Amino acid sequence: MDQPNREQLLHAEAAKYGIAPAVIDRVVSVIAAVQRRDRADYRANFGGELTPDRWLAAYGVSGFQELCTRAAHHAGLPDGDVIMRIVAAVAPAPETREDDRPVQFWARPITDPAEATFPAYRVTYEDPQHGHCTGFDWSGILLRRTLREATARRQGAACLEEATGIVVFTDGDLRGVYVARPAPGRAQPGCVRCGQWEQEHTLHERFGSCPQFVTAAAPLTAAGAL
Repeated sequence: MDQPNREQLLHAEAAKYGIAPAVIDRVVSVIAAVQRRDRADYRANFGGELTPDRWLAAYGVSGFQELCTRAAHHAGLPDGDVIMRIVAAVAPAPETREDDRPVQFWARPITDPAEATFPAYRVTYEDPQHGHCTGFDWSGILLRRTLREATARRQGAACLEEATGIVVFTDGDLRGVYVARPAPGRAQPGCVRCGQWEQEHTLHERFGSCPQFVTAAAPLTAAGAL
């Protein structure tokens, strides 16, 4: 007897939650479009291939949950958690490689915050006792200023994984670490005075950005936004 293909498995899993094949196909098309965009960005920036399991690892649980919620809303569904369970149930098993090691294994200390070169990052706070917090998008300018502040006060340290551009840093007495994953597709128009995004101007007292957001006459829009 022939084994069901991945599409059949997806439809069968979705049927358990009363979701029609056409609806789950629309949901998956949104996720697939984001994955294609991210893989193209990775190929352009690093010259290699971003495998599906490493793509999922880069998003993290909270990031992938947010993506599933966006995909669900696109298809007219209210619940992203159900979509996450369906997709996870039919996802391929993680690939095994000899180089699957923690980020810190091949990361090196950052000597200059300017080494964090991406225009946007997805930043999460990861605590071994409390798990991951919801991720937030940061401008590259904000990340570089944060790194400069943390290291200048001698209350933090930072390292860079050159192969992926991931930055891991600590700040003050917090037990966990911040993980900043490059997210070039999430870049927003920057202020012509300080470079930070508009919603980041409320942070100007700490990071030294100008108190008023001023955008260029023809601001860039986020690349590949859905």
